[in-house]
Amino acid sequence: MAKGKNNNSKHSSLTTSQAILTLGLTVGFLLIACGIILGLMVVQGPDLTKAVFSAIGHWWWSFLAFAILGILLLAFLLAQLFVWPVKAITKVMLAFEEDPLTSDRVRSVHYNQELDNLGQLLNVTMTQVQNLVHSQQDFVSDVSHELRTPVAIVKGHLNLLERWGKDDPEVLADSLSSSLSEIKRMEVLVNEMLELTRAEKLTVNADQVQTAVWPVVERVYHDFQILHPEFVWTFDNGLDQKASVAIRPDHLEQLLIILLDNALKYSTERKEVHLALAKTGAWVEIGVQDFGQGIAAEDLDRIFDRFYRVDKARVYQPGGNGLGLSIVKKMVAAYGGQVQVESALGSGSSFRLRFPLTTEQVVTESDEDEK
Repeated sequence: MAKGKNNNSKHSSLTTSQAILTLGLTVGFLLIACGIILGLMVVQGPDLTKAVFSAIGHWWWSFLAFAILGILLLAFLLAQLFVWPVKAITKVMLAFEEDPLTSDRVRSVHYNQELDNLGQLLNVTMTQVQNLVHSQQDFVSDVSHELRTPVAIVKGHLNLLERWGKDDPEVLADSLSSSLSEIKRMEVLVNEMLELTRAEKLTVNADQVQTAVWPVVERVYHDFQILHPEFVWTFDNGLDQKASVAIRPDHLEQLLIILLDNALKYSTERKEVHLALAKTGAWVEIGVQDFGQGIAAEDLDRIFDRFYRVDKARVYQPGGNGLGLSIVKKMVAAYGGQVQVESALGSGSSFRLRFPLTTEQVVTESDEDEK
């Protein structure tokens, strides 16, 4: 950074935009003035022109000096007016280079639309970069916090085994079981972080990806019925088999698994889960409802944040690492969909995924309605 600034300081002040503009405007004004004088001399004739110069006498050079100074001053002020927004942008960008989290922003320039647009674009870019920096800092902090406890547990058990635990079969079995459990939890955490990173970087071409919703949802529903027979399952289907959305089938399946897993984990008393499909206008809606512990109103805005858990007492219980809903939000947004949630504490929660119908499906249905 210092090297770059030193290189900038080596440039002569005569090569700056302001100096070039001042020189150009000065030459331009002088040429205009000379043109006006020559035009007057032609119009007035040589005799009248000679009479005028004779009347001015020795003041002629004073008038010429004042005219040149006035032209220089006017050119300098105009150049300053043109270059000032560029200097303001440069100042803000240097501040951003020194401190990426600076609050400095480029002010609006009402008399120069192009530079004003550039400044506002830089403001937006700086805000986005700062949001990414904050997200990265939060992510590193959260991951460090999440990994600190299992690493400490594994280290403690290994130290115990190294000292004397390996000679006690009961302690050895307990330490190995606890260590393997914590390693498994770290493995799940790392896999979820990778899934979240993929979801954030997901790019979609809606013209190339189309999935029929009903078969995927029905397959996942039957799989969960078989795996969890202790639950009461309900499936309300208001879609036809041709209804499709622009999402990969494995991603749609992943979203359903995350929501259904959450419904199972937080349904401790009333073991019942409802799954529903419906079409609302040009949207397909997929609903997952449970009747578990529910979510408090103050937590609804944060349940999609990374590592956020509604019940802090379940941090090391089967409630997960708090990344599932973050993955859902990122992935649904990448496919142009929406996530909606309704919940009441003690009454359960209802999550609804909304995806736009594919263009072909919307056109076909509208044509059928017209017929």
